[in-house]
Amino acid sequence: MAYINERYIPEKKTSKREEEQNKWRAQLLALKKAPVDLEPFQNRNQLIAQGGVQATDYESQKRFKRQQAYIDALKSKLEQQVRTVGVGTGDGGSPIGRNYNPGKSGGGDNYAIPSSGNSSFEKFLNAISGQESGGNYNARNSGSGAMGRFQVMPGNISGTHSGWDYEALGYDISPGEFQRSPKLQDQIARYKLQQYYNKYGPRGAAIAWYAGPGAVRYSASALNRRQRGGPSINDYASSVLRRMGY
Repeated sequence: MAYINERYIPEKKTSKREEEQNKWRAQLLALKKAPVDLEPFQNRNQLIAQGGVQATDYESQKRFKRQQAYIDALKSKLEQQVRTVGVGTGDGGSPIGRNYNPGKSGGGDNYAIPSSGNSSFEKFLNAISGQESGGNYNARNSGSGAMGRFQVMPGNISGTHSGWDYEALGYDISPGEFQRSPKLQDQIARYKLQQYYNKYGPRGAAIAWYAGPGAVRYSASALNRRQRGGPSINDYASSVLRRMGY
């Protein structure tokens, strides 16, 4: 067999048509190759971002639970007795800062109102009593007519089958009977103050007693306004809490 030198093999020429076909064939082969799949990377980034949000939410929830536990513990301490009650209308009639000097009358803060077993509430009762009249059952405000140790307004002890007297006792009494009876004063004031205390806590109850239950929702500026020549609502409530030792 004779040796054939490659130099003498005629060069195969590619026609223009073949060149176009080869070009299209190369493009088709390139299309068949799998492109770079970015979806796994995109999914991973999405999961990382989502995990960061979830982690933030988790920490926020833990912080909220700790705060709520603290609030619940404080509420439980301040409100040892909880019962469902209705809230009547009306307010106390503190003579503080007006025309009454509790130092002139007997009684004082040392009188112990018959206990219900709730030491915090008993402190609150005695604080209201001291704030309103210095513990004097015979106190009477010449301007507003507020009566007794807790300075209850006459309008709250009036009406037929209505008023604080009927709520607390189940029968009607007159303002004069209320003024003359320390026992009735204690029964009615305890009943109403217990309602406020259970619903609003000590500070809110002091506000409700001084300015009515609606005052609990007053704005900050309204709570700082002086009341009928007496202290502001905030000052009154703060004074009651100080008497309680808070």
